Amino acid sequence: MSSPVVTVRADTPLVPAAALLAAHGFTAAPVLGRRGTLIGIVTESDLIRGRVAPPARSGADTPALVEEVMTTPVETVRRDDPVAQVAALMLRSCVRSLPVVDEGELVGVVTRRDLLRAVARHEETSAQVRRRRGVRS
Repeated sequence: MSSPVVTVRADTPLVPAAALLAAHGFTAAPVLGRRGTLIGIVTESDLIRGRVAPPARSGADTPALVEEVMTTPVETVRRDDPVAQVAALMLRSCVRSLPVVDEGELVGVVTRRDLLRAVARHEETSAQVRRRRGVRS
């Protein structure tokens, strides 16, 4: 899991959102609403689709916003979900990353790369990963 989380706001224009993902090497970023709550996720595919085939809008001179192309509802996992359960959800949903929520608060993002590292280290549970990292439950 990556933490702290790099997020975008729903009212972010597509070009800066794409630049943020590209600069960090991310495939997706959680999207926060006005109150700072998780409302969606914006992926590379969403952003490319939004630029190549922009959504139909009345104010054509204003830039398209993340909220117009983001994926919603967003699937989430909990910090203590078993690695196998997270992997199964990613594969079933065909997603590369999932926001991690703890008691309703966004605390991280888990990616396929994170899962691949866990597999390479023979870590099957979140507790094993935390132990290796020296993080207390």
